[in-house]
Amino acid sequence: MTESFPELWFIRHGETDWNLNRRIQGQTDIPLNETGHAQAGAIARALTGLHDSLDGFDLQVSPLQRPRQTMQYIADSFDLDWTNIAIDERLKELNFGELEGSTWPELNARGLDPAKDPEGYHAFRPKGGESYADATVRVRDWLDSLTRPTVAVAHGGISRIVRGIVLDLPVAEIPGLHNPQWKFYRLRNGEIEWFKTGSDRPL
Repeated sequence: MTESFPELWFIRHGETDWNLNRRIQGQTDIPLNETGHAQAGAIARALTGLHDSLDGFDLQVSPLQRPRQTMQYIADSFDLDWTNIAIDERLKELNFGELEGSTWPELNARGLDPAKDPEGYHAFRPKGGESYADATVRVRDWLDSLTRPTVAVAHGGISRIVRGIVLDLPVAEIPGLHNPQWKFYRLRNGEIEWFKTGSDRPL
């Protein structure tokens, strides 16, 4: 059975150079690149096409700069300032410890591949970091703290974990969930709906 939480609009931050180069960011504080800024602007425009205002919504964001930059486009589109937005440490990306900065091919060469061993990858804890299982504890705590409809901007790993919890997905499905940066989703009544920004590929 799926779990019941307030309506949640979840947005992954726009692209960074490390995303482009398939480099693990984790909690390393990398800014948006030009494409990422364009994606963030497109998401904000799409959201204003769905909502006249965000009155009645809580706005929450990871403290890292790439989601904060993305949220700024949303705030500007709805004429909001940062007094309306909660910065929550629980929304930080997974901490990949000593592996931050590594590329996916480098991780695959070490035997870490969510496509081949999703359950093992979900449980894997890099030195100085945390596993998906570890991060699930803080993400569940964040979800349990929501009391109103919410717009959240955070990260790919957090997006996967949120879907895993709310939709009650098997552990083996979570690491491989798709995370496009030109789409966002709404979770409501245990169901997910995706929204495009006008393109089905990166801007």
